[in-house]
Amino acid sequence: MAAVEAPVLSPRERQPGGCCEVTVVPDLGPEEALVLAVLVKALADPTRLRIVDALRKSAPEAVCQCELLPLFSMSQPALSKHLKILVNAGVIGTERRGLWAYYYVLEDSLKELTAWLT
Repeated sequence: MAAVEAPVLSPRERQPGGCCEVTVVPDLGPEEALVLAVLVKALADPTRLRIVDALRKSAPEAVCQCELLPLFSMSQPALSKHLKILVNAGVIGTERRGLWAYYYVLEDSLKELTAWLT
């Protein structure tokens, strides 16, 4: 394993009150951080990532829940719970067609996360 260089630590002057002067301010406000946290939390599960990957690969076609079920070794209620979390986070959309629900990745759902990461 290659050695990793430690970050540069610049000397800082102490301020009255025993703390340093703020040198960096986060770009994210509390509201934006909450929105991104919900999105990241929804994607932080391996099964949900695989669901999004399957839906992404099928785009622009929506995929029926009955087509997703054989891809995952879980019960239908468990798959429904994962899909509901992704829908509530705004990652995927759903459309009812008769008795079945069809799912698709929302086009702009990951743009905010991608923009923040870059």
